[in-house]
Amino acid sequence: MQNNPLVSIIIPTYNRAHLIGETLDSVMAQTYSNWECIVVDDGSDDNTAEVVEKFVTKDTRFKFYYRPQKYEAGGNGARNYGFKMSQGDYIIWFDSDDLMTKNHVFEKVKRIISNPKLFDFVVGRTVNFNDEGFQEPYKYNIPSYGFKAEDFILRKIHWYTYDTMLSRSLAKQIKYHEQMKFWQDYYYHCQMLLKSTNGSFIDEILTHRRVHNSSIQKNNTTNELKFNLALLEAKVLTYEDLKQRISRSVRREYLNGLMNITFYIALKKKITKYCWYLIKEVYYNFGVKAVFFFLLALSFGFVFKKGDYFLNKAKLK
Repeated sequence: MQNNPLVSIIIPTYNRAHLIGETLDSVMAQTYSNWECIVVDDGSDDNTAEVVEKFVTKDTRFKFYYRPQKYEAGGNGARNYGFKMSQGDYIIWFDSDDLMTKNHVFEKVKRIISNPKLFDFVVGRTVNFNDEGFQEPYKYNIPSYGFKAEDFILRKIHWYTYDTMLSRSLAKQIKYHEQMKFWQDYYYHCQMLLKSTNGSFIDEILTHRRVHNSSIQKNNTTNELKFNLALLEAKVLTYEDLKQRISRSVRREYLNGLMNITFYIALKKKITKYCWYLIKEVYYNFGVKAVFFFLLALSFGFVFKKGDYFLNKAKLK
């Protein structure tokens, strides 16, 4: 490979002493060698530091930091600090319980430097695995025309945190939302695509995503209500940052989706703290009629577990 850019692999971690060694072994095994791996501890109270320090001692490409207090507790604060401490020309975000295939970095670098004036980022593929083996690979459905921000914003396409590698110049323009506890990859990549859609899809599995009882994604999807509460919060926080930068038609479709999620939650006898926010957004953007039917839908859903007719009347066409 004629070009040999430095790649920063940034990994937040919290109480992963039993797993992070395997993750860092997969980094060590990369066929591409010009990388730095920055591990940021988010306040672990197990022996994560001891495990990581062994790698730091063995290979100076590994660097270990503790998240400073001025960054919010959680993986997103650790990621933002990790980026500050990084020096790479390209950035790969990774998790402390997942594994890289041995060509993970090589394939991303090979693709992105094939046309560095065109590609600001690349997206690879991920497959889930657990103690029983690999699961059915996730379908990415990237259209033939490539990437559009609105496709990702409306969840017509999706990928994971560790699927991307992006240029430092692009990463400088984006930060992780430190108050967001779930779906942070959704928020981050919405922001990324609003800055640039100049990317390339690598139709090859480059990450093995571990699904286990203590994983965030496992805990977040144990039941449908918990999943929808987390999704609603992430989408509201994302919408608040995006709404001035997206078209009216995309706002309409986005708000329809938020109403769908909120209605489902009402069917489960729960009214979320974002109801008033959503009512205001519907009113300011689309008028009192939509608000009237949305309130009817929530009321009938909460009391009678029905109300689809009113929800459909409220939806913004």
